[in-house]
Amino acid sequence: MIEWLSRRQEQEVRRARLAFVFRARGSKRRRLGQHELVDARVLAKVVSATQIQKTECVCEAGAGTGVLTEKLCERAAAVVSYEVDKELFRQTKRSLSACDNLELVNSDLFAQDSVQFDVFVSNLPYSRSRDAIEWLATQRFKRAVIMVQQEFAAKLLAKPGTRNYRAIAVLAQYCFNIERMFKVSRESFEPAPAVESEVIRLFPVRPVTRHDIKKLNIIFSQRNKRFSSIASKFGLDYFRSESRRLRELDPETIMHAANSITLSRE
Repeated sequence: MIEWLSRRQEQEVRRARLAFVFRARGSKRRRLGQHELVDARVLAKVVSATQIQKTECVCEAGAGTGVLTEKLCERAAAVVSYEVDKELFRQTKRSLSACDNLELVNSDLFAQDSVQFDVFVSNLPYSRSRDAIEWLATQRFKRAVIMVQQEFAAKLLAKPGTRNYRAIAVLAQYCFNIERMFKVSRESFEPAPAVESEVIRLFPVRPVTRHDIKKLNIIFSQRNKRFSSIASKFGLDYFRSESRRLRELDPETIMHAANSITLSRE
């Protein structure tokens, strides 16, 4: 009973801590798809899934009010957390001032070309989930644990030829081994989202460049065309005998084709 009350009280404290922020900033955060995790038990499961070691550096996208950030600081050698919202940044910097292994940055992480870290952790705004996957695909790290919309998690693992098989699925499956860890109920967030959430874990297999991603998006915009036609357009002689449509091909073949085309660098 004592343990149950302790968890309940911790969750109530976290909800109270968030109340002022979401009254003042709620409409903007909801537009971005940001929902703060306030369930202490789910928070503990997320942190456990990271498997953070005392010697590792953690990179977090979206510190928010610092609920997750604080837990990461308890486990890692160092935490670098990015928060674009200036007001939340100031509030969290004050509330986590005792965390001497934390570097809090008021900037957009995904605008950074290269960041040194071992583990990536985040309860991302759902509107930026694709940005996160594309950015992580260009980085070198050990693993990533991300909270995403359940539908987005399914899209990342979509099979060739299915309705949800898009460029982001090709990129994710080419660059990572993906694990679907556990689902998270709407009641675990403040404010409660209109969609279901899920925690996924990524292990990098091979990195790509931003230019590679640009080429993938260009070639996959013609996903309904026969690959032989696309090959002729881009001068890919090796693929001209392929009769299937682009959306029916596996990620490795599509990325091989994308990497073979030449685009001018701007």
